[in-house]
Amino acid sequence: MGTAPMTPEDRHRVCWYSRRTSHLPAEFGLHTIMDGQLLYCAHPMLWPIVGYEFDVSNCAQCDYFRQARSASPSR
Repeated sequence: MGTAPMTPEDRHRVCWYSRRTSHLPAEFGLHTIMDGQLLYCAHPMLWPIVGYEFDVSNCAQCDYFRQARSASPSR
């Protein structure tokens, strides 16, 4: 039996480059908000170009993914 693929939110939870901020963009319907915070990727090659616009939904197949934290079990 294989493991289920990680959702973008799961990958964000364990990714080295994942960040949260209370800064909400004007068009927040295109972004992932959890607990009142914007989830975004702060990869140094992407951040200067896209900033807060790199939504975690784009992280599902990210080539830059680097696991830094252990995944917490789903509740």
